[in-house]
Amino acid sequence: MGYETKCHARVDDRTGTIRQADNSTVLLETDDLIVRGEARVKVPRASIERMATRAGVLTITSPAAVVSLTLGDDAGKWRKKLEEAPKRLIDKLDVTPGARGWIVGIDDETLIEQILERTPNVARGRSASSCDVVFVGVESDRELDRIDRAVKAIVDRGAIWVVHRKGPSGVADTTIFGRAKSLGLTYTKVARVSETHTAEKLVRPVASRAKPPR
Repeated sequence: MGYETKCHARVDDRTGTIRQADNSTVLLETDDLIVRGEARVKVPRASIERMATRAGVLTITSPAAVVSLTLGDDAGKWRKKLEEAPKRLIDKLDVTPGARGWIVGIDDETLIEQILERTPNVARGRSASSCDVVFVGVESDRELDRIDRAVKAIVDRGAIWVVHRKGPSGVADTTIFGRAKSLGLTYTKVARVSETHTAEKLVRPVASRAKPPR
């Protein structure tokens, strides 16, 4: 999930056009600072040239635009967040070193490389068992049965990440949640995978897991 707030935003697109609006939605995501509404703009974090805070206003300068956000006491906090190195994808997916995994229907090379970097103990075939985490690619409703197979492959406290395309051309998250519910799973987290794909984390509810031996 990204960092989000609502505030007054002023955007100078550096061509002389200035847009501003109260109560704009501002999102800080892995790669971008996004302002939605009448003062709409997307600023790649890597393109930010400098930042300044004054009287509760955070000003971000980039080649595309100069963005001023009236954040009050939160201005310093947002500047600090923007200055932090973006969290790597694998760190958002809760994969522990050496975890036993399975990759099904995923062709995102960045995701695959980071999984294998974190743990080499990953199956890529048609079946697996005793997995701590399974990554399932679902590009259409016809592929939802991959979640069924993943449930049989995970350990009691294991997790399933369902990777799917964003927007109307992809499988709706509500469809994924419905399939998860029918399998006795619950949704706990979402993570941005790329510009085009997102992922939902599914696990067995704590109450349904086997109690550890005393």
